[in-house]
Amino acid sequence: MENETVSSDRPAAWQTRAEDYQRAAIAKIPEAWRLDSQYLNDTGPASKRSVLDLPAKCGILSERELDITETYNIVQLVQQLASGSMSSAEVTTAFCKRAAIAQQLTSCLTETFFETALTRAKECDAYLASHRKPLGPLHGLPISLKDSFNVRNVRSTIGFISFLDHDAATDDAALVKILLSLGAVPYVKTNIPQTLMTGDSHNNIFGRCLNPHKLSLTAGGSSGGEGALLAMRGSPIGVGTDIAGSIRIPAYVNGVYGLKPTSRRIPYAGQESPARAGAETFGVLPAAGPLARSVQDIEYFMGSVLKLDTWSVDEGVISIPWRTQPNPSAGKKLRLGFILEDPNYPLHPAVLRTMKTAIAQLEEAGHQLIPLEPDLPSNVLTDAMKVAFFHFAMDPEQTTFGHISRSGEALIPSLSTATMPEMKDFKPQLDDIFRLQNERLRIQRYFRELYTSKALDTILMPTYQATAVPHDTYGLPCYTVLANLLDYPAISMPFLKADKKLDADHIRDVKYVPPYRPDDVEGAPCGFQLVGRPMHDEMLLSNAQIVDDCLRG
Repeated sequence: MENETVSSDRPAAWQTRAEDYQRAAIAKIPEAWRLDSQYLNDTGPASKRSVLDLPAKCGILSERELDITETYNIVQLVQQLASGSMSSAEVTTAFCKRAAIAQQLTSCLTETFFETALTRAKECDAYLASHRKPLGPLHGLPISLKDSFNVRNVRSTIGFISFLDHDAATDDAALVKILLSLGAVPYVKTNIPQTLMTGDSHNNIFGRCLNPHKLSLTAGGSSGGEGALLAMRGSPIGVGTDIAGSIRIPAYVNGVYGLKPTSRRIPYAGQESPARAGAETFGVLPAAGPLARSVQDIEYFMGSVLKLDTWSVDEGVISIPWRTQPNPSAGKKLRLGFILEDPNYPLHPAVLRTMKTAIAQLEEAGHQLIPLEPDLPSNVLTDAMKVAFFHFAMDPEQTTFGHISRSGEALIPSLSTATMPEMKDFKPQLDDIFRLQNERLRIQRYFRELYTSKALDTILMPTYQATAVPHDTYGLPCYTVLANLLDYPAISMPFLKADKKLDADHIRDVKYVPPYRPDDVEGAPCGFQLVGRPMHDEMLLSNAQIVDDCLRG
């Protein structure tokens, strides 16, 4: 398929470097795993085709490999691996092959290290055979990682041409160390946007990540490669990061689940970052978390990681062990507050239908749904987004853009849509830190008082005002960045799809941002997010399972 980059008529030095790196990346895919040209017809960023069915059709995967990658969730896979019913070598091979197929269709990967992963998988098998017990709760399980996570002897360019000058990582990120100690098998890293701060995972080294549901739509950002790979079933579970929605947005637009934990709950240290050193330690904090195909898989991942002393690998974490929740009683009913929309970002018809359907089904099942907008300041979501984005701009040296100017590479188109007009002439001063922090505390106070006065179990709200949208039109993350500013855990969950016939009844005379074009988004995944109390990630997932069971019957 076309591996799109920002280009000019005469290749510049940065373009030549990018092309050389791309060729080397393609060469790492074994010939036997490469798609026949017939499967690459009508692919690329302008195609309206879905490629979700191609892994099963292309003939590269055996029936056994299709079964491994399509039938089991990770809880079932680790049971099979721990018992020896499946070998890590065969499971890892299956997901390596499927990831290679996904890459050729969606450009979801950055670095692949298939041979290293298969060596690791064989070591897991040998350990099980000799010790008659698994290495840990993730024994032999392949896990994909966002490109920012350092893996020893693998490069972390995070999409910057200037980072091609960097050597391969000499150490593993803190979370990677934990995953290895639990028995996991890292095997690929996944695509991200230039700067890591837009809703389109597109950069000049690895190209544009495409949405496998419809290639003409965005795969989200900044963990877009993870979202696309999970949708293609090229990974059983992956890890991303989130500072404004970067786990939840890709999960949402690709129709999978994604959890942004409370910050500092999951180890974050040891990642490659475009930001100024120290920026990740104050203000709005980033969080690492999983993308998966079920709430159960996310809960298993979190419980496995947080059984360990995470502070031993990351001094920045708050090392609270995972507090496993009892299975909810069959009749447990939730008090769910809901926020329907921000008037500046009205819900597109598919999302409005999805939210109303979810609310109606939950109420019919006996759960209490409490509208929160009457008790919140008007435009609170837009105000929260402004506070967060000014926090993000507090580096007077603009370190991230310095990485871009150093190589002379072009800016990706979506960057122009991912900033607020109010920030055009902003020059941060020390006083701004205090002003912004006070504004943040004010919004946090609103939500704490709302949560406690209404005795809420969780908050239901949109993940985005639209479904996945055409490339370079996603814009600002009004609905997701709230949880980051509050530092609340939040999980994006898939529910329903865009259907122009059903959605027609929900069209309103409002200004849709981005414009609503029903044919462009037909069939795109939809959903919502649940937002929990800080450091109560366990309870959020328990409630999410109740909601998921209710809506999915």
